[in-house]
Amino acid sequence: MEEKKNELVSENIKDESEFEYRAVHSEHTYRKPPKEKKAKKQRLGITHSSAAKTMAFILCILMLCVTALSVAGVVLMFEAEVYLTTEDDFKKQIFEEYADSREYSIITWYNAGSNERIENYLKSGNIDYVKIESGNPDYEPFEYEKKPVGDGYMFTSTWAKIDNHPIFGGNGLYEIGNNYDPEEYAPESVYTISIGISKDLEISDLLYWAIFLVNILYALRFWIYAIALGSLIIAILCFVFLMCSAGRRRGMPGVRASFLTKIPFEIPTAAVFFFSFLGLACIEDLSYHNDIAFAIGLIVWAILTVIMLIFWCMSLAIRIKLGTLLKNTIVFYILHFIWRVLCFCGRGIRTIVHSLPMIWKALVLIGGVAVIEFIVIAMSAGETDNLLICWLLGQIIATLFIIYFVLMLIRLKKGAREIAEGKLDYKVDTKYLILDLKDHGEDLNRIRDGMNIAVDERLKSERMKTELITNVSHDIKTPLTSIINYSDLISREECENENIKEYAGILHNQSERMKRLLDDLVEASKASSGNIDIMLAECDARVLISQVSGEYCQRLADAGLELVCTSPEDEIRIMADGRRLWRVFDNLMNNARKYALSGTRVYVSLEAEGEKAVFRFRNISREALSINSDELSERFVRGDESRNTEGNGLGLSIAKSLTELQGGAFDITVDGDLFKVTVSFPIIK
Repeated sequence: MEEKKNELVSENIKDESEFEYRAVHSEHTYRKPPKEKKAKKQRLGITHSSAAKTMAFILCILMLCVTALSVAGVVLMFEAEVYLTTEDDFKKQIFEEYADSREYSIITWYNAGSNERIENYLKSGNIDYVKIESGNPDYEPFEYEKKPVGDGYMFTSTWAKIDNHPIFGGNGLYEIGNNYDPEEYAPESVYTISIGISKDLEISDLLYWAIFLVNILYALRFWIYAIALGSLIIAILCFVFLMCSAGRRRGMPGVRASFLTKIPFEIPTAAVFFFSFLGLACIEDLSYHNDIAFAIGLIVWAILTVIMLIFWCMSLAIRIKLGTLLKNTIVFYILHFIWRVLCFCGRGIRTIVHSLPMIWKALVLIGGVAVIEFIVIAMSAGETDNLLICWLLGQIIATLFIIYFVLMLIRLKKGAREIAEGKLDYKVDTKYLILDLKDHGEDLNRIRDGMNIAVDERLKSERMKTELITNVSHDIKTPLTSIINYSDLISREECENENIKEYAGILHNQSERMKRLLDDLVEASKASSGNIDIMLAECDARVLISQVSGEYCQRLADAGLELVCTSPEDEIRIMADGRRLWRVFDNLMNNARKYALSGTRVYVSLEAEGEKAVFRFRNISREALSINSDELSERFVRGDESRNTEGNGLGLSIAKSLTELQGGAFDITVDGDLFKVTVSFPIIK
């Protein structure tokens, strides 16, 4: 290792970590330690591209304009009956309307003798020929020709100067048509005008653009539907892309807020509607002055409105993605402020109410109800109907409150009963409780929690005790077995000193007693903790009584006791573990043999009481029993307080635990010197 380090130093390695790596991991050749790979940059989609969003924005506006123009063209064609009229007839109508719109001005100027003005007016338009004749000899015929009309259109109409027109009233020029009645009009008041217009329009006036529009409509009258649909689809796709890309910026993952999204949503919404209606009002003013200016203004207004609406929709999309649509509004701010004020006032009132004792809360409630009733009575003076209605409403509200209060008390009572019965997993629902009722419910839940903690601690303590007893008993058994064996060996050895054999016998007896104590202690721990196998099966209870009689009749007789066993003639079957149940009876009979008064009887009986088989063990105690019957079933508790007998105080505890594990009941009764144990099991029908 040192040689390898020296070789590396000779290679002028400056990096200490590389030096250690090469010194430890390389044997013959050097390989550089693997470098950590740099994290790849997150590839962002086209929705983060500014160029793509700009192109989609422009294309969306253009396609919307094309769609709007297409729809307007379709409406215009249906209104003008383009599909029912040939192109030449439609153009002829436009030429005729154009000529009719100029006739009044031309005849008015002719009547005033302003022929030069007529010529200047005709030079600025697309009228190529005009001829005017009058029945008034004072007016010479007027004729003007800019260029030959050729295959163009020639229109002739008759006008008359009428005083007090019978329909329209007033004085002025009126068109009377070519088929007029000469007797109705004076010859000097009649004017005949002929206007010719060639098809080659050279001046860009209203007629020029109208014919231009007609050429476009007729060229696209069947394609316009496909154009409208295609442009609408493209506009929708661009709009969807803009909504998806809203809030996404180049080089930044996720959605980012813009300056527009920081403004309350009502402000940009109001601005869009305000400028839209303001622009529309301005365009309506233009319609009274110039048709071309009105058309241009309408188009500009529509484009600007669409741009503002797209920006508004993108702002809406960003707010939805960020989840700030409702929170970033003036209405939300106002409602939130009102809610905070109400919560603050509510907390103050609740604090004051909670600080009052229960009696004062009741007095405040009664006083508030009295004040409300006084105000209602004062306002309803002389109005019996209103007073009765208010009284009825008050009674309904009071009844509902009383019902609510009673239901809450029932809930608390049920919770207290469940907890009192030991159901520690039950929790009182305090969701709809108020004031002291809620505090009482929470107190019950805290009692339940405290009892759960206490039970858990007790179970933990019992488990630790059981484990300690089991472990210690196991550790004691090994040396105890050696003591028993060696004491037995010593007693068998030939020895001149007789005391040694006596001592060895005592040692052997006490060791055996200690071994039995350890066995009983382990079994008591297992039985109390339920860590014992129970094999339930059907068995005849009378057989157990017979077995008790056969096993303990002589033993009790040796102790100066008489055994009396009684059982019914009918079979009584129970579900129990025969081996474990016999251990219960064995403990009870040994207990009687040790503690019963000599010269008395021990009674063992079996009876069927209802649906239960009841075993009773009774005897007279040798010593006075000054201890509680419940304490006798505890561990290491003995009726002989002087502890002079051979018992260890575990027999009854083991018997009770084994009985309960088999589904039976174990009960001890002490009446003076009478000691009685009752063991019961359900009868199998």
